Amino acid sequence: MNYFVGRNLVPKLLAVLVALVIWVFVMNEQNPPLDGTFQVALSSRNLAEDMLVVEAPTTVRVKVRGLRNAIAGASGKDFKATVDVKGLAAGQYSLPITVAAPSGYEVVEVNPDKVTIKLDAVRSRRFTVEARLSGPLVGEMVLGQVEIRPTSVTITGPMSQLDAVEKVVAPVEIRGRTPAFSQDARLVLLNADGNEIKNLKVEPGQVTVAGNLETGTISRQVEVKTVLSGNLPAGTLLRRVFTEPAKIEIKGPKEIVDRIGSVATEPISLEGITRDVTKEVPLQLQPGLTVVKKTVMVRITVGQGP
Repeated sequence: MNYFVGRNLVPKLLAVLVALVIWVFVMNEQNPPLDGTFQVALSSRNLAEDMLVVEAPTTVRVKVRGLRNAIAGASGKDFKATVDVKGLAAGQYSLPITVAAPSGYEVVEVNPDKVTIKLDAVRSRRFTVEARLSGPLVGEMVLGQVEIRPTSVTITGPMSQLDAVEKVVAPVEIRGRTPAFSQDARLVLLNADGNEIKNLKVEPGQVTVAGNLETGTISRQVEVKTVLSGNLPAGTLLRRVFTEPAKIEIKGPKEIVDRIGSVATEPISLEGITRDVTKEVPLQLQPGLTVVKKTVMVRITVGQGP
C-alpha cells in the first residue's frame, strides 16, 4: 500500500501545482488588479476640546489599487483621510494627509498630499438680547413696555467670529397683534454692519418677547386760558372775561397730551375797547394736537372808571 502511495505522490503534487497555477491565471484574467479613484471626506484627529477647525478642504482625491471586484464595489466612504492637529494652537498650518484603507486595498496616491487648515480657539461670551419689532400697528396703537425672557444668552464659537458679534436681536412681527402679546423668537446675531453672523452656538437659541400695545392717540379735557394784551383806554375798566367753552377736548399723541395742562388763545388786544365786546378767537395749538373747533368765543365786559 505504501509503495503505491509513494509511486503516485509526485504526479499528484504536480497535478495540484498545475491546478493552482491555472486557478491563479484564471483569477487574474477574470478579476485582475485595478486602480480606482475616490473622493474621500477629510477630517481632523486629536483636536483639543477648546479648538476648532475653521478653514479646511472637505474632501481629497485618493487613488487605490485592488482586485477588480473590490474596486467595483468600493466607495469613498470605505476610506478615511485625516490630518493630525495634536497640540496645535490657533493659527494656519500645512499638514500631511494620512489615508487608512481596508484590507485588500493599496493607497497609490493622495491628491493633494498636504492641505492648509486654520484653527481657532473656542470661547463663550454672554450677550444681552434686544427686541427688534417690525410691522404696522393696528389703528392708532403704539408699543408700550416690552419684556424679554431671558434677558441674555451665551454664545460659543471661534474667537474670530465671536469678536465680530455686535448685538443679539430677537425679531418679532407685531402686525395685527392684540394689546397684550407674547411670542417665542429665534435669535439673530449681527455684526457692526448689521449683517447676520451664522454658525455660532447660542444657548438658549430662542427667547420669549412679551409686550403691550397702547392707544397711540388719547384725548383729554383741558382749560382754555384767555390771553389779553395791551391796555384799555383811559377811564375804562376791565370787569370780566367770559370764555365759551371754558374747557375743550384735545386729542393727540400720548406723550404730548400728557404734558399739556391748558390751551391758550391767541392774544386779544384791549386797545380801543370802550364797551362790551364778543370775539371769536383762535386757539394756540401745539403741532400734533387736534380739537373739534380751533376757536373759542370770548366776551369782554368793561365799565367806566371814576
